[in-house]
Amino acid sequence: MLFRCLSGVRTFFSVVSAEACIQCSKSKIITFNRPTRSLSTTNVQCSTVGEIIEQWSDRFKKEGIPEPVESIEHIVAHVIGTSKILDVANARNEQLTSDQRDTLDSLCECRLSRMPVQYIIGEWDFRDITLKLVPPVFIPRPESEMLVHYVLKALNSSENKEQEILEVGCGSGAVSLAIAHTITDKTVNCVAIDSNPDACELTKENRDRLNLKDRVAVVHATLKDNGSIELSNILSGPNDIDLNSKTFDLIVSNPPYVPTKQIPTLTPEIKIYEDLTALDGGDDGLKVIKPLLKYAATALKPGGRLILEVDPSHPEYIQFFTKKYPVLKLQYEHTYKDFCNNDRFVEILKIS
Repeated sequence: MLFRCLSGVRTFFSVVSAEACIQCSKSKIITFNRPTRSLSTTNVQCSTVGEIIEQWSDRFKKEGIPEPVESIEHIVAHVIGTSKILDVANARNEQLTSDQRDTLDSLCECRLSRMPVQYIIGEWDFRDITLKLVPPVFIPRPESEMLVHYVLKALNSSENKEQEILEVGCGSGAVSLAIAHTITDKTVNCVAIDSNPDACELTKENRDRLNLKDRVAVVHATLKDNGSIELSNILSGPNDIDLNSKTFDLIVSNPPYVPTKQIPTLTPEIKIYEDLTALDGGDDGLKVIKPLLKYAATALKPGGRLILEVDPSHPEYIQFFTKKYPVLKLQYEHTYKDFCNNDRFVEILKIS
């Protein structure tokens, strides 16, 4: 009984801590601190950056925080005003100011509450761009950098000098913005859509910070089960845009593809802080992929391509789907593997 009571108290404080950290992340004003759990680096006036990293990484390890060393190194980098971990290594013998130590302790408390480092420092590098990130908008993963690689490969192989691109489920804007930022020898017109208005606002903010206003339009819209797109708000772009009649050279998506039964097994970093609707793909993980295939059948130009990030179990179904419905004129082309050698990306061709 005592254990259950203590467990309940711990859960309560964990939730309270998470809510406080989310508010800190959104406002970027550090107000949250729990002296009873503090490592008290502020009381160790002689602590160097290297010693602080060792102290907090040990604390993170004891608390079961994933990637303890990487976590504190990124937090320290943020506090000293750099995004390069090499700069942290070069500063190991330096000391932080009192204000820097206070800030670092508060940010580390958020990490103890399992807030992802990306939300704690408020930004993250994706390929060669830096994105602002705020909870609960989905954090782009390294796999999605590979998704961009295959998109760029398809675009570069095309002889068309003007490319119309649609991203379904843009989140922070990582994929569309990386594409628009990289392709400089062609005219690229991207439309980035998401069903989450907060994600659309963040994509627009990241786009403006990267000076890509002329290359990326942002639209709050939802892909429906019947394969149509319901438009809610055009944040930027042509006011007369009709996504149910417009055609594209390429459609790219990292849709929700995690089967619902797997959601409870995800880490606290994901379950507490990220938008689970950006992950939950329904019973089979295909809740969005199935209507996306239907939409692509009408929205792709002949010779256009659909490139998807999927669960390793999905490529087989997608091949089956394209063969079962030849009227859609979608031809399965290839499955690519991710860093862990899992089938992760599928490329589909729209035939004439």
